[in-house]
Amino acid sequence: MKQEVNNLNLNFTHWPYFWLDSENSNADAKDKWAVFLGSDFYSMLENDAELFINKTNQCLDYIRKICSDCRLIYRIHPDEKGEHKLLDLTSFSVEKDDKISEDFLWANKEKIKYVFSVCSASSIAGLNMGLNSYCFYNNFGGVFKGAYKIFVDHYLSGLPSNFFIDNLGAPLLENKIKLKEDERLKESFGRVLTENKGPVWFIVTENRYLLAIRGLARMIRGIFPARPINLIVSKHHRWSDGDLEELRNKFDKVLVFTRSFYSLKPSKLISAFITARKIKKLSLEDGSVLVGFAHHDFIENCFISYNKDKFKVAVLPEIAWRLHFRTKELGFDVNKFLFNKASFFYRWFFEPFLGLNRTIFRHYGGASAVYFIRLQKELEEVYDKVYLIKNSPL
Repeated sequence: MKQEVNNLNLNFTHWPYFWLDSENSNADAKDKWAVFLGSDFYSMLENDAELFINKTNQCLDYIRKICSDCRLIYRIHPDEKGEHKLLDLTSFSVEKDDKISEDFLWANKEKIKYVFSVCSASSIAGLNMGLNSYCFYNNFGGVFKGAYKIFVDHYLSGLPSNFFIDNLGAPLLENKIKLKEDERLKESFGRVLTENKGPVWFIVTENRYLLAIRGLARMIRGIFPARPINLIVSKHHRWSDGDLEELRNKFDKVLVFTRSFYSLKPSKLISAFITARKIKKLSLEDGSVLVGFAHHDFIENCFISYNKDKFKVAVLPEIAWRLHFRTKELGFDVNKFLFNKASFFYRWFFEPFLGLNRTIFRHYGGASAVYFIRLQKELEEVYDKVYLIKNSPL
């Protein structure tokens, strides 16, 4: 995979979990956990579900054997529809709650000895948090097919070899790393905030990015203690009222908008129109800095489009940028890309009517559950600075 990008607005960095370290006080070292993060494999439409179950059970056997001194925990995926009932979870405690995987891993960092999954993004997060974290993906030959396999192959690219468990008969070697301060990111962000003296506005739709936002917020407060730091949430079903209430204690302001997505239903279009008008009427302070973690989201698009005079920063995983903005370079059959009517209407009529940046939504044809969404323009044309987060902490 091509690793270098010749553009001054594109900057490579790492997950900013370093600045969260002082928040973590859960240090009961006597209780060690081995955590397996479940999968919603029924939604993997192209894949062999029966083979997935058999191979997952082999991995669970491996964990039972290799982690016999640990408390074994199976965390149900938020989108599971009873998949865990088909697995052999003997000796495992099965847990399901409102806490997202990243928050769970961080809150219990001192108790967790190992984190496992088949191919979860949360395992990547665990590795970047300084945990022993692994995935079994290389043991699942024949399970993943078509576009989904291409997607996951790329999603797991750039990670160290010791992140992958290739041999279920081999001993388990630790791969945890010590978190280090990303001085280049701190200096780069510091220059932006020195030149733009207004409040910082983080924008988020996926709550799994909240830890990264909190890390950046702590970094900013370490440089500019008096700088107001606000949060804009594009809310969907995974956001609980408790989550939002807790966030109000961590940020100076929290603005919550209902997430809008492509739909031709009159009620949805009216709701999106009203939301766009509300955002357009908001007056952000001079020198404000918008830091978006959801470049394709309608709410973020409104704030970015209606605040062209403000400094705009995009933050996203490098592999997400490659998948959505460099899709044709990654081995997908371009003849299978499909557009739905709602995305066509938004791109050519609704977004221009509202004065928004145009977006492109493409679904990969056939039985695939894979889709791609991006701004029509290159990300670095819309944002003043783009930070691409590397998969690997090394």
